Amino acid sequence: MPRPTVPPVVAFVSSAIAFMTVMAAAGAPSALLVVYQQHWHFSDSELTVAFAIYALALLLALLGIGSLSDRIGRRPVLIAALALQAVAMVVFLLAPNIGVIIVARALQGFATGAATSAFSAYIPEVAPAAQKKVAALVVSIASVAGLGIGVALTGIAIQFAAAPAAVVFGAALAIVVIAIVVTAASPETVGECQTGDALVPRIGVPSAARTAFARTAPGMIGIWMSAGLVLGLGASIVHQALHVTSGAALGLVVAAQPLAAAVSALLLGPLMPPRRFMLAGYVAVLAGVSLEACSFAAGLASLIICGAVITGLGFGAVFSSTLGILVPLTRAQERARLFSAVYVVAYLAYGIPTIVAGFLSDAIGLVPAAVIYAAATVAITAAGLIVSLSRTGSMQRDALPGGTQEARAHDVRASTSSAA
Repeated sequence: MPRPTVPPVVAFVSSAIAFMTVMAAAGAPSALLVVYQQHWHFSDSELTVAFAIYALALLLALLGIGSLSDRIGRRPVLIAALALQAVAMVVFLLAPNIGVIIVARALQGFATGAATSAFSAYIPEVAPAAQKKVAALVVSIASVAGLGIGVALTGIAIQFAAAPAAVVFGAALAIVVIAIVVTAASPETVGECQTGDALVPRIGVPSAARTAFARTAPGMIGIWMSAGLVLGLGASIVHQALHVTSGAALGLVVAAQPLAAAVSALLLGPLMPPRRFMLAGYVAVLAGVSLEACSFAAGLASLIICGAVITGLGFGAVFSSTLGILVPLTRAQERARLFSAVYVVAYLAYGIPTIVAGFLSDAIGLVPAAVIYAAATVAITAAGLIVSLSRTGSMQRDALPGGTQEARAHDVRASTSSAA
């Protein structure tokens, strides 16, 4: 007897909400860690470890099981990932010290890594035909918009709630539990599942996308370093160096960049030719990070927000254009593997420099460490721009001929799919 399933539109909406919730929960500690530091008096290096252990655990999941949903099906991976996410929320709710927070972040990172590649492939596959473009936009902005929304709402909770962690993680737990139930009743989109050696990691970029992946990697590293700069150190700098104590203000500073990135991909991308959009994105990241560095040194919170917005607009342009290049080069059964490879590069650049900056700040101070981090980000992003100027024009010629409508639907930059 066939297993009853919910309609595809219900599965699509539920998956989109669940994906955004997972990413919002991942962003929440960026603001809460400052509150925890006030209460528990741990060092800046411990704070950045608590922030970045998420990225490293996420990488472990991507490397180990990132392509698993291509082989055993989307539903089993999503159910397991959401269940682990629920466990992480409970650990956050019960945490008495920074050590337990680090454990919770590690669980959260692994769960998010497992969910990210599976959701990125599943949402466009399960979406009704009329919603394929919407599904593409959801995939494109979920990671950055979810982070931004999570940080912003957490800042509001810090400002107005007596127990902000309970409000934030309690709400996320409730949504995740509902998502598990709906996902269990959702249709499977992988036709033939292979279970024999499904747990053997499939690490690497699909062959058709390797050249383009190598060309876009420097830019990905630079823009994700820019994200780590604000999300990992921004709240601490604003609180410690600029003496801003408002939870809402802390949330605004940290949320500005990811929310601007989502706006860029969603609204600005369709207004510009794809190559120009990508190049403009690089220029914006370079300008924004430079402005952030100046604001750190000058002690001006308003400039930090301006720099974060400019950087976020550039991040959205570069990252969405990069995915628009890479996804049409791969076939459906390779897609989770591709997203895993993309996020491996992204989260290495997101996490490791932040940890280094945290330990450096214990030695030389938070602001000098942040300025050095910003300078390194500018240098690597500039390298990405140089590679893009010299090689981007050939990337589209590498695409698979006549890529499928589903693959084109993954173009994260606009409602009409184009590769830069």
